[in-house]
Amino acid sequence: MTGLLRAERDLAQPSDPLAVPRNLLRDAVFARMLRSILRGDYRRGQRLRLDALADDMQVSRTPVREALVPLEAMRLVIVQRYVGVVIAPWTVGQMVERVRIAQAMLLDPPASCAPTDEPFDALALRDCLSEAGAFVELAVWVLRRSGAPVSADWLRSQQPVLDVFHTDDIARANGIDVAADWSSRMHLVKAARAAALVDDVGQCAARLTELSELLIGLPERFRATETV
Repeated sequence: MTGLLRAERDLAQPSDPLAVPRNLLRDAVFARMLRSILRGDYRRGQRLRLDALADDMQVSRTPVREALVPLEAMRLVIVQRYVGVVIAPWTVGQMVERVRIAQAMLLDPPASCAPTDEPFDALALRDCLSEAGAFVELAVWVLRRSGAPVSADWLRSQQPVLDVFHTDDIARANGIDVAADWSSRMHLVKAARAAALVDDVGQCAARLTELSELLIGLPERFRATETV
């Protein structure tokens, strides 16, 4: 069961809110709102009341308010005083730009301190929902090993949105067929993982750079077939 499915399961059983840890409620609300925003269930520019969101998810306002903090940091929502929550006018191009920034960091890590000797933990990939999520996990390791912890922290903050956006149903809702060329992307994920496991930072970065090119090209190269 993936991390997202676990979160959905916990949110689906809110009969005794005291039995569910607050952080799980927050994470579950975040996961559901993230998918709803990226899938287009909420229109760009749509205004949502905090009370309505809490009622819809059968939770208090507190986990909703807490879930909005990272969503606002990702520029997916705008929280306005006296107005409420406004769905930001995000675009597919902004998702691509996130990958482009990560690619630039891999090509020339903006080192600010000495490289670390932190080994790669393969278990970090187990909860990834897509190749983009695996790309971020591996790229974060490369950046930390390259002495660029600030860049690694920024990329880590983008992991949820990139991971979910590249899942099949969310990508298709945005006109992208992620099933196309999937084997090529997975081959690069496995190659990058293999390099990380033997502590070859250079080879891992090289394979991730190739993977980033495929991720960047997805929206233009592989458009989802429109349903009639």
